[in-house]
Amino acid sequence: MKALRRMALALITATITATSLVSFAESYRGLFTWAAHHGLHGAWAVIWPLQVDTFIAVGELALFVALADRWSARNRTGAWAVTVLGLAVSVAGNVGHAAGHDWATRLTAAVPPMAAAAALAVGLGVLKRVVAGAGADLSAQDAGGHLPAEHAPRQNGQTGHSGHRRRTQPRRMSMADQEAAALVHLAEEPQMSGAELARRLRVSEKTARRVRARLAGPDN
Repeated sequence: MKALRRMALALITATITATSLVSFAESYRGLFTWAAHHGLHGAWAVIWPLQVDTFIAVGELALFVALADRWSARNRTGAWAVTVLGLAVSVAGNVGHAAGHDWATRLTAAVPPMAAAAALAVGLGVLKRVVAGAGADLSAQDAGGHLPAEHAPRQNGQTGHSGHRRRTQPRRMSMADQEAAALVHLAEEPQMSGAELARRLRVSEKTARRVRARLAGPDN
């Protein structure tokens, strides 16, 4: 499943990248035509579209940062305003250059900027969730002292003949790991009860007492 997941993410990335490039290129062409028919020529007509579609990209990137850093709704207002304003101006410019005045022609002309904005939104949304998922896995590993179940190494017999994966059990801590973890907990709280130490180490109370006895032995 992990290999299929990586393949799916690679295909999503390639598709969104291609869609964004084509959409922005089509939108640029429409805005360039608009500028050329409204008093701009040469280099000025060439650079004019960049003043419009840039705000779509910058606005959506700002929204991604706002979501990742958990900005308040009030602080996200500016990013939303830039994105919506850039999209509205781009759609207006693309529709304005259309040769026909029927709805089908105008809708066709409006597709490129809308597709560019949608592709960016989907891509950034997927990226945010992938990063959040990776961060959650690392947090679970640090807090539990072992790998999360989906990342724990497989043991013999975990996969049946039917190909269905059995539930993976967390990796048990070695004796040395138990003693090291117990030292940390007891240093923070020397009077910790056996039951609490067992809960922290995720072992039975009997095992926790043995660990504490080893740490209290003459060699420690």
